Amino acid sequence: MAKKTFHLSRTEGVYQMPGSISDIQGDIFYIEARAPYVMERGHVHGHVELNFLINCSATYIINGRREEVPENRLAIFWANVPHQMIDIQGEGKLFNLYIPLPLFLEWSLPEQFRQDILSGNLALARLDASLLYATLDRWFREYSLEQTEFRELILGEIALCLKRVALMGWDHPDGIEAEAQVATSKLKGAQHVSEMVRFIAENLHKPISTADVAKHLGLHKNYTTNLFSSVMGNTIKQYLQFQRLQKAQLMLQDKESQISEVGLSCGFSSNSRFYEAFQKFYGMPPGQFRKQILKAA
Repeated sequence: MAKKTFHLSRTEGVYQMPGSISDIQGDIFYIEARAPYVMERGHVHGHVELNFLINCSATYIINGRREEVPENRLAIFWANVPHQMIDIQGEGKLFNLYIPLPLFLEWSLPEQFRQDILSGNLALARLDASLLYATLDRWFREYSLEQTEFRELILGEIALCLKRVALMGWDHPDGIEAEAQVATSKLKGAQHVSEMVRFIAENLHKPISTADVAKHLGLHKNYTTNLFSSVMGNTIKQYLQFQRLQKAQLMLQDKESQISEVGLSCGFSSNSRFYEAFQKFYGMPPGQFRKQILKAA
């Protein structure tokens, strides 16, 4: 049964994410409207997530960075990177929209915008807040009717909304502006890439390679490599390391996990390779990262 929540209690009506690190694709489209709440720890799921805060603002940790999201700004990010709401300023409500990754890849969007989201960045839309609120409210009410035709219409409108965001340019929470190129593209092979993403997520703990990904899909290795790079903006090898580091980041938020075991659990061949990759990506060793992330939360 479809999820519907519109509660102003901070915990009442809040459900566990349907996706997880092993369900990275994010096949379920759904919409929530509820009060925001502080999360005990970070989590991941495979959707592209849209957040819109009303009468409140919030502090997130996304991909290891502290991000301030103001009220009345549509925030867009790939929920495959660990994210956590750690503080709320004011009492208001939150619209959450969860877009399946295959749909996001198939929509005709400017490449720069798509790559910015899939790189783990958070985009703040430059849209009229009052018009956007009315649209989000209508989408939630129509979604709650549980009719396939309405949900198809909503998804079509979300695709156009994101295209408008991309063409108008967007901001990052640190104040950096991003101007999109006008050219848009509907990616060929998006379903293949979504299956590659799922296979990688399910096998992060194994020493898999590009050849293993190609074999799983029954595709030629070179075609697999070129297709993945054209859609995701990096190679399968680079993506594998990125995902292993994301999983490691999530594990480090658990006080009970042993740092010496994290790297091997995430598919790194040795602790030295894990420490080297982690230091290069985050600019600090895993132990220091754990202290900072737990202190911030």
